Amino acid sequence: MEILTDAVANDLAPTDDMRQAADKLTARVRRFYEANGLCDEALRHPENRLTASLVVYSARRHEVWFMGDCQCRFGGTTYTHPKPTDSLLSAMRCSILRHLVSKGHSIAALQARDLGREWIWPFLKDQCAFQNATDAGPFGYAVIDGFPPRTDLMRRLPLPENLSELILASDGYPVVCDTLEASERELSRLLAEDPLCMGEHPSTKGLKPGNTSFDDRTYLRLAFIPQHETTTKA
Repeated sequence: MEILTDAVANDLAPTDDMRQAADKLTARVRRFYEANGLCDEALRHPENRLTASLVVYSARRHEVWFMGDCQCRFGGTTYTHPKPTDSLLSAMRCSILRHLVSKGHSIAALQARDLGREWIWPFLKDQCAFQNATDAGPFGYAVIDGFPPRTDLMRRLPLPENLSELILASDGYPVVCDTLEASERELSRLLAEDPLCMGEHPSTKGLKPGNTSFDDRTYLRLAFIPQHETTTKA
């Protein structure tokens, strides 16, 4: 996160397209591997790579770029870009948890020790071999990890010209609403009703005791000034 935050601020040019931006971000992570003697480790063990998913708004191009499983929202619609393996592994974990609950396991006990996640853990590690891989078939996905990015598996979303607001968010929000407050309320409701995240919005992990949510979350809401206002103020 720290490497790429600095790279977005200092390496990307306003004129960059999605491919150019992805290459520059990748190069930053690669330089970190090289400077710290981690290239061989990262090559042999994809699960140990510095890996990030980004959603990027290009002001010059008026586009959103999904470099991983993030989200955006505008005009009352949420746009996502999930990993192909997420639905499969989520379904496996949730099926196991529902079976355990039917056999008498308590929700609290499964929060403390998520036996469903333990069961899919080897697959969660192994799926890292599919990131940016050219031979991954239908399970391939794109991230920024210091290796040549699969930009063909990223998503470029052109935006309407008359857009008034744009929301960028991580997948830690199962439901992205038009305000942060509404998104947090919906998240709180979902976690209160389904702390294991095995029902309405199935996930590969649930809410652990002592945590405030099941995943990290980021929410950025941008407002666009109409062109005539910009011209007048200038």
